[in-house]
Amino acid sequence: MKLTNLLILISVVTAFAGRTYSQTKKLSLSIENSTVKEVLGAIEDQSEFYFMYSSKVIDADRVVSVNVDDKKIDDVLNSIFYGTDVEYTIKDRIIVLATPELLSEETFIAPQQGSVSGKVIDRSGSPLPGVTVIIKGTTLGTITDIDGVYLIPEVPDDAVLKFSFVGMKMQEITVDNQSQINVTMEEDAIGIDEVVAIGYGTIKKSDLTGSVTSVKTEDLENVKMQSIDQALAGRAAGVQVTQSSGVPGSAPAVRVRGTTSLQGANEPLYVVDGFPIYAGAGSGNAGTAAGSSNISGIANINPNDIESIEILKDASATSIYGARAANGVILITTKSGTIGNDKISFSANYGFQSVTKKMDVMDAYQYAVLKNEAYTNEGSAPIYSSADLEEIKNNPELGTNWQDEVFEVAPTQEYNISFTGGDRKTSYAITGGYTKQDGIIKSTDFERFSSRINLTRQMNSWLKAGTHISAFRIFSNQQNVDGLGVVNGATQFSPILPIYSGQGYSFLPSSSASEYTLVNDGIIINNPVATMNEVVRQTQRNGILGDIFLEFKLTPNLTAKIKGGADISNVKNDTYLPSNTNEGQGSNGRGNIRYNLNQNWLNENTLSYINEFGDHSVSAVVGATFQENIFEYVSGSSQGFTNDILQENSLQGAETYNSPQSGKTRWGLISYLARVNYSYKGKYLASIAGRTDGSSRFGENNKYAFFPSGSVAWRASEEQFIKDLNLFSYLKLRASFGYTGNQEIGLYNSLPTTGTQTYTFGDGSLATGVSPNKIANADLQWEKTAQFDAGIDIAFFDNRLGLTLDYYYKKTTEMLYSEQVPYTTGFTTYLNNIGSMQNQGFELEIRGDILKGELKWDTDFNFSLNRNKVLSLAGVLYKDVGVNQGHLKIDPWSRRIFVGESIGAFYGWQFDGIIQEGETLNQTISQVGPGRRKYKDVSSEDDNPDDGKYTGAPDGVVDNADRQVIGNALPDFIGGMNNNFSYKNFKLSIFMQWSVGNDILNFDKTQLTLPTGGQNVYAEMVNRWTPENPSNELPLASTNRQIVFNDYYIEDGSYLKIKNIVLGYTFPKSMVKFADRLYLYSSLNNFITFTNYSGFDPEVSLHGASNLTMGEDYSTYPQSKTVMFGVQIDF
Repeated sequence: MKLTNLLILISVVTAFAGRTYSQTKKLSLSIENSTVKEVLGAIEDQSEFYFMYSSKVIDADRVVSVNVDDKKIDDVLNSIFYGTDVEYTIKDRIIVLATPELLSEETFIAPQQGSVSGKVIDRSGSPLPGVTVIIKGTTLGTITDIDGVYLIPEVPDDAVLKFSFVGMKMQEITVDNQSQINVTMEEDAIGIDEVVAIGYGTIKKSDLTGSVTSVKTEDLENVKMQSIDQALAGRAAGVQVTQSSGVPGSAPAVRVRGTTSLQGANEPLYVVDGFPIYAGAGSGNAGTAAGSSNISGIANINPNDIESIEILKDASATSIYGARAANGVILITTKSGTIGNDKISFSANYGFQSVTKKMDVMDAYQYAVLKNEAYTNEGSAPIYSSADLEEIKNNPELGTNWQDEVFEVAPTQEYNISFTGGDRKTSYAITGGYTKQDGIIKSTDFERFSSRINLTRQMNSWLKAGTHISAFRIFSNQQNVDGLGVVNGATQFSPILPIYSGQGYSFLPSSSASEYTLVNDGIIINNPVATMNEVVRQTQRNGILGDIFLEFKLTPNLTAKIKGGADISNVKNDTYLPSNTNEGQGSNGRGNIRYNLNQNWLNENTLSYINEFGDHSVSAVVGATFQENIFEYVSGSSQGFTNDILQENSLQGAETYNSPQSGKTRWGLISYLARVNYSYKGKYLASIAGRTDGSSRFGENNKYAFFPSGSVAWRASEEQFIKDLNLFSYLKLRASFGYTGNQEIGLYNSLPTTGTQTYTFGDGSLATGVSPNKIANADLQWEKTAQFDAGIDIAFFDNRLGLTLDYYYKKTTEMLYSEQVPYTTGFTTYLNNIGSMQNQGFELEIRGDILKGELKWDTDFNFSLNRNKVLSLAGVLYKDVGVNQGHLKIDPWSRRIFVGESIGAFYGWQFDGIIQEGETLNQTISQVGPGRRKYKDVSSEDDNPDDGKYTGAPDGVVDNADRQVIGNALPDFIGGMNNNFSYKNFKLSIFMQWSVGNDILNFDKTQLTLPTGGQNVYAEMVNRWTPENPSNELPLASTNRQIVFNDYYIEDGSYLKIKNIVLGYTFPKSMVKFADRLYLYSSLNNFITFTNYSGFDPEVSLHGASNLTMGEDYSTYPQSKTVMFGVQIDF
């Protein structure tokens, strides 16, 4: 090997542009008594220059001193090599040092032996910046620059280079003494060679042995959302997303492969840039209380900042997160810069939202007639006289259409700007965003300011440093909208009553025209307009999420990483109920302020190893993590204000101060983790992983648990006999088994706790003391979920059509549930591990690149079914779901958990029509008589009362023994389909989402089909039962308000939604001289729904993530339909 071949890189450097960089880059150095090697290293550290030389020609150990300020590279080199025979040649960033003889010898124009360079392009010939080029079996490599050019020095002759880029097929090329390797990358239509994030690392999708689904963020770019979890619905097999409310920013309920816990959380764990955070529509059974809606915790993250989303579903993929992974893990990676590609991007959109539909309820005259009839049918005098009815009939405009008053067309807008780029050593992404969504119900909104900085720096050959930092501020107004709130008033408040009591019909009591009609004239319903206009319910959330890491390259195969991070947020809640509303009049105004401070601290330390030797490939990671959470709150309230001007901002101005409240909680998690991935010949794959977690939440006897997993896969398409079939482009079989856990319960449930109690003595004096309020359970332990998964990944037609099919079986044991204890203990419940539950199902994903050329069409389709079953309940066969579980309890047993049934079961009677004249019926559960509802006699008391079911033969009496399972909130199957069409510069995307077989308890229907005259009802109630109109569905008008829970209120919640339609146009570059890209688009969101459900929207979950009360709807804030226009510009 000739020495000059080690020095001269002329053929390499000519692949780069001229000396543009070297002519503009200025250096400042102040180095005393250091070697030439150290000085050259310092230049590389503060610039993008790269030196090539041989120590046999250049005396790299010569000691020099350099002091230059803001000088070009030529001046610096002349200073270093003054008085020597060393000369140099510069081609942009590459500097070759040698003697004049060697630099002038044209014989040695071959590139340096051992160095490889080249250019990477796509099929159209355009250069590809940001392509990863590494030496296989190591982490050594580089990234192509803005011109697609790369250079890797000191490459062994027998090395293999791996070229990978998102959306392109990975390529491996043997060096074989080549000095220049040019590569043309081809599109990977279904992402087989895509690199995806997994816990504490990344892996090529073709090497996965577990079940992981990637969600294409490019499909979400023009979709209206405040948080990324809202956009996951229908995008991934096995993931059920139900929007709990239409309140701006509200959290959806997310389930990955079913419900696994009764009272623990069922939400997946979200990990943002490696930081576990908590998000979702409430935790555990508590869910969201009726009348309120949680803002999604993931709403802190601007969706525009997100680069990739991976959903880890089976135990092989999730066990490395141990005690928090039973419900799946969603990995979110935010955007980073790319080498040599500085870019400024700006996007803006503006749109209008409206309610998807309104309830068809009675007008003022219809309601007045019904009210009179309800009273006279029960022997009472009518409420409205003939003159009153005539006035109402002739002056319909004096009545109030409450839905028109409550719902409005509301604007929504979003603006984002980003600065991204980088060089050989540094990458950066700086973003800022603003989102404002006004609600379709007046006085509700969501506003977010966000910013982010992602920065990495290759400090030298062995050290990389980086940070991810985001900050946010969120403002929201959330009124009491769900349940007995504004929506309920909009549909059920009397249409005869005016907004202000001094207006309306002449027969109404007169008062000041500025005073609200406070309450309905029947059952108590607050004036929805007064609530909207006057009541204050504001939330302000500020926070920062960030981490700093150091990555040490200990050897070419071994990397250590240390990371520290914090997720800190504070929340201020303001509430004021003014004296001119029904909510506040009794206390003459009531105000409350609450501050929360949440601190989440994280330290992670990992050691990663990767190596390839012969036909064997191994990657491994071990680590230890430490996490601590501290939560504090303080609140104060008062009532009896002199006026409503200062509201809650002057609590001291009220007559009565209520007792202040404060609290502080803390929990910690210590974890040790490991994973090993092994591959033989790229065909036989195996992985084992495990995590040991120690949690402060559990009993003294069970604080630690180990969660292992193992998986294998066979890439059959690499076998010669499979290749000979000429059928499959890709074929992989895989299977996994493992354990995960659930620690999301209360913090101190294993410990005895105390609380303050106030007692009033006979003389009226008060005394406050401390008493125990919880029973300790030192044996309280983790919920454990065992999961088996078997899957197959197939691709056809040169990877243009791909299919993934999975079967899974999950069994959760040691389920946590609050059992009732005798009152003589002084307590009511005791948290214990009581039972088990299973989920099993199938998932299908199909991805296709159907049409190519001028007209392109690609599609993504997914289908999922899950079957849930309760297996055991600590020796009993059923448990009633009580009021403390938060559901709509309209009789003592409307929900019941049965062994052998789904957790989503509804329990009650079966509707059997209307009792007609002359019909006799022995019915003990409700009033009988013509026009009243009747229910089926289906069974009688049987010999096994312990199972909670009644299976005996009908006994001629309709009583409690006739209750049955009458519905299921869980769907039979769910799915989604996205189609992207493009023709020249036009692009059309259509996304559909569906759910089939799920039932909904429409609690509004219990009121809107109850013609008592106490509240408004459906307009169809004009066809109610009368002797002249013997309806067999709608009862007679009656002031009797008896409600029996039956399947008439259970509706089919199946739906098909055309969720998003986006039409866009990218302007040709010839028309856009000022920018690299200009894209205009318009979109329709949630515009078309096919369903038989009579409520506002079938995609509903009143109590958010509540496990025991799924599928319930009670005047839930409707989702909106949106038309939106947007622009994206890249510079």
